[in-house]
Amino acid sequence: MQRIGVIGGGTMGAGIAEVCAKAGCDVIIVEAKPEFVDAAHERVSASLSRAAARNKITQDDADAALSRLRITV
Repeated sequence: MQRIGVIGGGTMGAGIAEVCAKAGCDVIIVEAKPEFVDAAHERVSASLSRAAARNKITQDDADAALSRLRITV
């Protein structure tokens, strides 16, 4: 698998998207409303930042995972 689609970026969808992005897959999250896009991005970004702060991943790995993530309506 190289590209993963996730419907909804809530708690579960964001978690799935994060795991896939950290594994090296390109991920697209599809949201129902434009106002949900920023919330989904913040959810994944915050989780990656926490993981980097706890030395579970490097900041470079967190940045790389975030760069593989796209969120759209």
